[in-house]
Amino acid sequence: MRSDTTNAERSQWAKDALCVFTARTFSGDHPNTMDRDDLECAIADLICDLMHYARRQGFDTGLILQQACRNYESELLEEGIQP
Repeated sequence: MRSDTTNAERSQWAKDALCVFTARTFSGDHPNTMDRDDLECAIADLICDLMHYARRQGFDTGLILQQACRNYESELLEEGIQP
């Protein structure tokens, strides 16, 4: 990944993945048009499904979640935001 990647770019990449996911799992809904509760559920479902994929690939999902949280906090700090 580029060293000059911004959190706005990271957020857009996540939204792009969520668009594909919700199109297949939420009756074709798009994140821009989903109500807040459904969008929150879709985000959680995508994270859950990524964990299923990781486990099937032989990864430790607990370690992946810990690393993801550390990455998130570090990336917030890069922009001067307290986690």
